[in-house]
Order: sequence, then C-alpha cells, then structure tokens
Amino acid sequence: MIVSVDSVFWISHLAQTAPFTGPNALDPSGLSFSPVKLLVLIGWIYLCLYCVQRVEYSPLVSERYKPLVSVFSLVVGPFIFFVLAVADVTTKLQEGDIHFDDILSYFFGNAFVGRKKLGARKAKDEDFIELLDSSGRNFFVEAGGKDLENLTDQKTLEFTHRILREGIRQRASDILIDPKSSGIYTVRYRVDGYLRLVEEVESDRARAMVNSIKAIAGMDIAERRRALDGAFMARIAAGDVYFRVASAGVLGGEKLSLRVLNQAQGMLTLDQIGLSEEGYRLVREAIDQPQGMVLVCGPTGSGKTTTLYGMLGEVDFYTRNVVTVEDPIEYVLPHASQMEVNPKANITFGNSMRSILRQDPDIIVVGEIRDGETAQMVVQASHTGHLVLATLHSSSNLATLARLIDLGVKPLMLASALNVIISQRLVRRLCDHCKQPAQLDTEQIAGLERLGLATDGVMQSGGCKNCNYTGFLGRVAIVDVLHVDDPLKASLTGEGVSLAQLKQDGDNRGRSHLRREGLAKVAAGITTIEEVKRVTTHLG
Repeated sequence: MIVSVDSVFWISHLAQTAPFTGPNALDPSGLSFSPVKLLVLIGWIYLCLYCVQRVEYSPLVSERYKPLVSVFSLVVGPFIFFVLAVADVTTKLQEGDIHFDDILSYFFGNAFVGRKKLGARKAKDEDFIELLDSSGRNFFVEAGGKDLENLTDQKTLEFTHRILREGIRQRASDILIDPKSSGIYTVRYRVDGYLRLVEEVESDRARAMVNSIKAIAGMDIAERRRALDGAFMARIAAGDVYFRVASAGVLGGEKLSLRVLNQAQGMLTLDQIGLSEEGYRLVREAIDQPQGMVLVCGPTGSGKTTTLYGMLGEVDFYTRNVVTVEDPIEYVLPHASQMEVNPKANITFGNSMRSILRQDPDIIVVGEIRDGETAQMVVQASHTGHLVLATLHSSSNLATLARLIDLGVKPLMLASALNVIISQRLVRRLCDHCKQPAQLDTEQIAGLERLGLATDGVMQSGGCKNCNYTGFLGRVAIVDVLHVDDPLKASLTGEGVSLAQLKQDGDNRGRSHLRREGLAKVAAGITTIEEVKRVTTHLG
C-alpha cells in the first residue's frame, strides 16, 4: 500500500490536536451520545443475526461447519451481505429486471421479511404431504392431469391430503372410512388402540376420496364389491409413511381401511418396550445365542412386531446375516435381507422359509407362524444352527406351547428348540403433561401393598391439548418373559403331556404375571389400574 507525504502530515497533525489525548483521554464524559450511532449499532446487530439465521437454514452449508460459519458471520457477515446485495441489484438493473425506484425496497425488503418467510416456510413444511404409488411415482403429477380430472378434483385431493396428514399427525395406526346410513361416511382414527370419530362426510365427497386413494394404491376403482388390497406411500417433512389399503363392499357402499406404517417415528429399542430388568436380561441372553428360538406371543394389536424389531436393534448386522419374511414389512432395515409375503405370487411363510435356509442366514425372522408347515420348518431351522425370532397368536406363554404342539410340532423337538417365550399386552401411557396423583380406595391400596408396591406414585389421567384431552399419550407393553429351563423341558418331554392343562395353566400364570408387571407400572405412575384391568381381565 502507498502512503503519500501529505497523508503522513495530516495524520501527525490530528494526533497532536486530538481532544482525547492527555489525562482525560479515558474519561467517559468525553464521549458524546448520538441517536445515529445507536441506530447504526442496532442495524449492525440485526444484520449480524440475520446472516447467522441465513447460515442456519442454508442447504449450502454443511451441518458440520455451521457453528464455525455462524461465528464468522457475526464478525464480517454484514459486509458480505452488503457486497452480494449490491452485486445482485447491479445485475438486475443491467438486465432490466428491476427499476431504480424499487432498489430500496428490494435491498432492504429481503432483510426485514426474511424471518417471516422462513417462518412461513417452516409452517409449510409441517403441512407438506406428497402421495406416491408403491414404486415412488407421483401418480397425480406424472399422469398428466388426465386421470386427476377423471377421478377427483383439486378440492377432493386437498381433502384427501388433509385426512391423511391429520391421521399421521395424531399418531393413528389405522384410518377407517365407513359408509353409514342416510348417505353419510365416517372417518375414524385408531389412536393408542382406541377408535376416534374424526369427521362425517357426504357420500359423494367420500366416494371421490375413496377413488383417489384406490387409484394411487394401484386398486381397481371400478370394482366396489370384491375385496381388494393395495399400497402407497406419503412423503412428509419428517420422512416417508407407508399405507396398506384394504377395501370391501359393505351395506351402503365401499369400506376402506388404511394401516399406517410410519417410518418417520423410528423403531423402539428393546429397553424402551417395557421389559423389566430381569426380562431384559433373559431376552438379551437369548439373542446372543447362536441358535434356538425366541417367540413373541399375544393377541392382534399387542405390539408383537414392535418387540421383534426391538430385538433386531440389539443385533450386530455386520457380523450376523439377518433374513426376514414379513407380512407386511413395517420397517426397512438397511443391513438385513427382507422378504414380503405375497400369496398371489405364491410367496408364503412356508415357501419363503425354504429359500431362506439356502441363503446362509445366522438369524431368521418370521413375522407370524400361521400354519403347521411354517411351525415345523421354524423349529427345524432352530435345530440346524440358526437363531429364529418369530411371533405367534396366543393368549399366554404356556398356551403357546400347546398351540405349537397342536400345529404338529413334536414336544421333544419343541423342548430342545425354545429358549424364551414372551407374552405381552399394550396399555395406554399416561400423558406426562396432565397426569395427577390418584385417589385410591382401600381395596386398591391393599392389592398394591400385597405385591410390595408403593402407592404414593400412583397417578390418574387428566386431559390437555397435548393428549387431545384423553389423558393418555402413547402406549407401553406389559411383558411376561418365560425362560424355557430344564424343569419345563422335562415336563414337555414327559409322559402324558396334556394340551388342555398346558393352556389352562398358561392362562392362569400369564394373567398373574402380566397383572403383576402392569401393577408395577401403575406404582411407577406410567399407567392406571383401569388400563391394567382392561388388558388382563382380572386383577384378583
């Protein structure tokens, strides 16, 4: 840099005559207040914060470097912003895209409305939903608009989007669209195991919505009497949500049932399901075994598949080859080989087991044991060096043994194959935002104290906007874990094994253990006595 002689002279002259030299140089009274300086300071701070905000929402900056770039923006961000804005305005003036009168509004407009735009974009992202067919294609866009005009109008499509979006937002596991009398359809959500009426819709509007859903699910919209199946997916801001669709002709029209498989919610880990410490230890030890069988049993809707995926979350996929056969695939496991049952293509659980055994698996996951062929192949696989994880519809642990024997599995083979049986039910979890201490009667207090449980932590439901004024938010499992030990194996292989006695003993024992596990969660303030009573039938 070149400095002239005149510049040096004037700098030295100002230094000699400066009012801030001498003993009062640091005296604050010598600094004069100026509104202009205050405005400049406020403007500078605002521009710094604006630049940091732009960095935070910018897709061009990696998450790894955002803290460093944010600090840098606080220092020199306004300079960069000013230079880029001037360059942008200059370019637009040269191209004729902006007039000189609009420069000020253009230059300052982005800065002062930027936050508003970001907030509006965030709200838009929360409402964003895009319907795709099973192959990931946007049906209504790529169909060229012709099918959209024939099947539905824009208002119907927006109504369909709203029904699906609200179902996802309210954590619905199923969405039911049913025709009722007087030309009315009802839309209901199943949330935490309970059906909730959402809306009553006129028949014409409901039929248009049904047709749009059937079209994107790959179903024949002209067929309204025969039962049909289909699938589609919805893309939302949080991730992808899959829907399994089933239709049936009923009195008054066509019924539609949508099962919601929300990938965005993620899988629960094994320690989040609701196992006790001892139960978690037994299941964890069974998963670490090189061979054997772990069965999860319970009625429909008791969370068996969730527990199955929770166990898979404890598996090291890099050292163990995992192959699954499911109906349907509820969660995508990136490092596992997953097969889906398709009866139309003759892909059943039994047929799939034959092909799985030729794929060198370490762990075989069977979504459900439904018939004798599958049961026998699962037991055989557990004897040939494979660990088998499967589910079975049964009321209790010992009743599961009776069910497998009834399906044709020999007791000796069963005794040597089984490691652990898990029986479970789901109870609603109290909302943490509105639950309150419960008022217990003497009988309830006595029942808890007999089990050695404290009563001061028992809570009851309230009601707030977080739980939609139900008092409950989410569900948790109460679990009875049975370790198939040597005495039980000996009783299975002994003479005169009675299936009826096994089932009766299992039902009595299962209720007792599930009741105890449920009451332990009541004492911990997780659920209520009424919920435990509902799923275990008797509390004694």
